[in-house]
Amino acid sequence: LAFNHLQERLAIAWKRESSFVDGVAHALRTPITLMSGHAQRLQRHPLPVELQRPISVIASEARRMGLMITMLRDLSRANAGRLDLQLEPLDVDQQLLIAYERLALVADGRLLLPSPASELPSTLIADHRRLQECLDALVRNALLDSEGSVSLEASIEEDWIVLHVLDSGSGIPSSERSLELQRFRSGTSSAGLRGSEIGLSLVDALLKAMAGSLQIVDVPGGGVDCQMRFRRSFSPPSP
Repeated sequence: LAFNHLQERLAIAWKRESSFVDGVAHALRTPITLMSGHAQRLQRHPLPVELQRPISVIASEARRMGLMITMLRDLSRANAGRLDLQLEPLDVDQQLLIAYERLALVADGRLLLPSPASELPSTLIADHRRLQECLDALVRNALLDSEGSVSLEASIEEDWIVLHVLDSGSGIPSSERSLELQRFRSGTSSAGLRGSEIGLSLVDALLKAMAGSLQIVDVPGGGVDCQMRFRRSFSPPSP
């Protein structure tokens, strides 16, 4: 009886936490959108030199805050099993190209997209928007962690279709990789980075919801290979 009561209290507490995060995300979205909109509007007009840099920083940080709010909301919904997914066949090369074209603008020429392998299967089963969220988070983290290039690639490994985000940074020690996937936790290799500490935990939760997985492995010569893995045999549930 005591154990059942404990489970009930934990369920109620978890529901309250999820509702709180949703409420906070909704409440903050409007002021952040207003800040971003006003900053972008100011940027379209001639500004004194001393104001150009501060306005640019305000616009950039407002966009980053908006992204973090979205990530918090999605992570909360994923952990509560309330994440809406639209699973469909997606072209692997096209998904990487979409991510590349969007993120190349913020990568200063450091994002690479090698030619696809001829034997790569044409499709995987996932939610397009969530898959792009995962690629976005991994690429941005890689750009922050590395001063060199970041590469988007895909491969086949036995029963898996694997999307790779490879960087040439300092890497993540194997003893700290599980820590990197926890909310608001980071290892020593993350010290000083401006990236969100919920990025990898959200990617991990989204991939699990799509019957995939996230693996972090070393790159020969230095760097990290963040792998988004999808089973080739997976098919979406019947409606």
